[in-house]
Amino acid sequence: MSAPHVTAPADPLAAYAGPPGRYDECRAPDGLLRPHWAEFLKLLGDDPEAALRAATDACTRAIVEQDVSMNVYAGERSAAQPWPLDAVPLLVSADDWAALTDGLRQRARLYNELLGDLYGPQKLLRSGDLPPELAMANPHFLRPCVGLGKPDGIFLHHYAVDLARSPDGQWWALRDRLDAPSGLGYSLQNRIITRQAMPQVFHRAPVHKLYNFFRAFRSSLLELAPAHGGEEPCVVFLTPGPANEAYFEHTYLARYLGYPLVEGADLTTRDRQVFLRTVGGLRGVDAIVRRIDSAFCDPLELDAQSLLGVPGLVHAAHRGRLVLANQLGGAALENTAMLAFLAPLCRTILGEDLLLPSVATWWCGHDKARRYTLENLATLVVKPTFRDPGPSATRYGPLLDDAERSALAAAIAARPWAHCGQERVLLGTTPAWRDDALRPVPFVLRLYVAWQDGDYRVMPGGLTRFSPAAEDAIVSLQQGSVTKDTWILQPSDSADAFIPPVTPLADTVHRPTDTPSRLADNLFWLGRYLERTAQLTRLLGRLDPLLRDEIAAIDPAVAESALRLLLAAQGAPVTADATLDELDVALDETIDDPELPGSLAANLDHLVRNLEQAKIHLPPEAWRILRHLRTAAESAEPPAVAELNAQLAALDGLMHDALAHDTGWRFLMLGRHLERGQQIVFIARELLAAQDAPSEFRLQTLLHFADSLFTYRSAYHSLFQTAPVLAWLLGVIENPRSLRFQADRIAEHLAALPDQPASRAAAGLRALAFRLVSHARLLDPHALAADPARTGAFFATAVATLGQLNDQITHAYFSHSDHGAPPSAAGLIVPKD
Repeated sequence: MSAPHVTAPADPLAAYAGPPGRYDECRAPDGLLRPHWAEFLKLLGDDPEAALRAATDACTRAIVEQDVSMNVYAGERSAAQPWPLDAVPLLVSADDWAALTDGLRQRARLYNELLGDLYGPQKLLRSGDLPPELAMANPHFLRPCVGLGKPDGIFLHHYAVDLARSPDGQWWALRDRLDAPSGLGYSLQNRIITRQAMPQVFHRAPVHKLYNFFRAFRSSLLELAPAHGGEEPCVVFLTPGPANEAYFEHTYLARYLGYPLVEGADLTTRDRQVFLRTVGGLRGVDAIVRRIDSAFCDPLELDAQSLLGVPGLVHAAHRGRLVLANQLGGAALENTAMLAFLAPLCRTILGEDLLLPSVATWWCGHDKARRYTLENLATLVVKPTFRDPGPSATRYGPLLDDAERSALAAAIAARPWAHCGQERVLLGTTPAWRDDALRPVPFVLRLYVAWQDGDYRVMPGGLTRFSPAAEDAIVSLQQGSVTKDTWILQPSDSADAFIPPVTPLADTVHRPTDTPSRLADNLFWLGRYLERTAQLTRLLGRLDPLLRDEIAAIDPAVAESALRLLLAAQGAPVTADATLDELDVALDETIDDPELPGSLAANLDHLVRNLEQAKIHLPPEAWRILRHLRTAAESAEPPAVAELNAQLAALDGLMHDALAHDTGWRFLMLGRHLERGQQIVFIARELLAAQDAPSEFRLQTLLHFADSLFTYRSAYHSLFQTAPVLAWLLGVIENPRSLRFQADRIAEHLAALPDQPASRAAAGLRALAFRLVSHARLLDPHALAADPARTGAFFATAVATLGQLNDQITHAYFSHSDHGAPPSAAGLIVPKD
């Protein structure tokens, strides 16, 4: 694809033509296809359009199946939408790439020096090379971070720049992203999906691979982080959380790199050091890859309204024992005006000419630049000097009328330092598959640079975005733009050298105590809500056949009890004198009521939220199930019970067979067995209430609702009596749905959890589990069957013990408060919802 300029025998894109006055990536001004595009189309085969149509369908399927998404903000809410990906990649020739690589590495070195000086000695401000207004009047300049700029320090670990083609083919830098640049994970995801959609083309084309860059990215953080006696440093990936627009990318990239994905609440500071809250106590953090904007990272020193950051993070950064990638404060140099000063600053700092030019920019704080901007408002774009967190304040001079232009001129004259004039860039175009054909679309290319081994390295790929409406005023994913994979072509006689991955020490790969507390908490409640939702779904599925059973006509009280049980399980208030028909209507009204905390709709919503939180730790098959469950939860119609039951059963199987049986999995199982134990007691208590001698039909119903009828028949054949039914449900270890079975599993998982640092609390938990096991093992089913009051006391004790177990698990492993306090031994503790 880097061969001499040779056209294909027949032009497969006879109808394709770039707009006049623009640089088109595919077709040259003489009308011929550019060589690398001609070769790409040859690789597609005899029918390129059919191949691209099939690739587009494959991309769409992959995005849906893998649940690749982004959050689009709508007012104060955000909604997940499928990731917009065009199957046709952007092709960048080897010559273009060589020039871009040199320019990007130079810009990264320059910005690293600028940030180090701005938050260090501030020589450039004192000399006037950098106007003081760009720092002192800059809302993104973080004064508490002054002093973080250290000599020879790596202030800028990774960096992104948005590029565009000018009509003459020159690459121009439109904007630099220095603080917490996004898109790196999406670039990797685009590559994987596009490669799978066009495998024959990708493997035959000389495309640079990405794996070496990401391996080096990971190893550079391990190299920068302080070592602890040969133990691998603790590196975490800090995300704002599921509501962030790029949360999928955060989970995907953290998983690919092997970092724990954490939120601010997962971290704490002690003695100017950052710690990760784990089930084994506090573990020191050595490096943080952050995706939270600097201003939100520390509510003590920066934005007091932030709920995303870590109190004390700035103090920890000043101590110098923590690597922040990137260091705090990078947004201060993301302002538009910096582009006007970058070329002279490059000569001053690096002694070099700027290799990759920025789009022509005039800062109106200088008289000459202001006059030029005012005289050329009809052709320039006017942008705010400092990045505006609200709606874009960019004004396009050619699109304004005379009155609007006069108002803009007055605003510039009143506050000149707050405005910049900028040349309007007519974005270059590239082919995209739109309306079942290849059509030219204006695009912006985002490339990434990361520090490694003493210098910067450019990722041989990137995130290409384009406007599907073929307009270049705004190219924004939040406003409907689409992405592409970026194929960097290399000379045909070269190939990517494989760099072996950095292999951590075997004894530091996995430790049970390293599971973050919030992850354990999420998995624990994921287990509870999965069991709770599945049980409700199963009960609803069994209710209709029960009501139709011919025996129900003989014993209608059983049908009434079953309806009351389902209403009670959802927390729905029901009058004592309600008729069977009224109960049936009430049940229909409560199932899909999201305002009722225990309804199926509310439990499904909680389950989806917990799945979203734990998504990074679940296998890809669970992501597809999550997509179906999310659709069911968001639907205005009640979920189909049979389909929902199948999805939950599949998820249940994955939790057992596809997850590593590590500490996190044990908390998941603890939640499930605690919930199942409570459900068994609840069902038995409701269906046996005030029944001195339950009928055979009621006992069968009890076993059926407790998922134990089939196994009971295998053990007891057709003998339906109260004593053996109670024994099978409560005290027989062979029944996987019995209270005894749940108690044994709870004790087993608790015994495998870490003792430290809450050794007394852990010992108390095991004592509670032993009490529950003994309670179930030593029951006398015949005595319980003969005395309803004794049965009620048994149920009350079991519920109280299960509640205490829930409370003390939270106390010992999730809250990190008062670890030495012994657990409470009396009183019913109601589990939190």
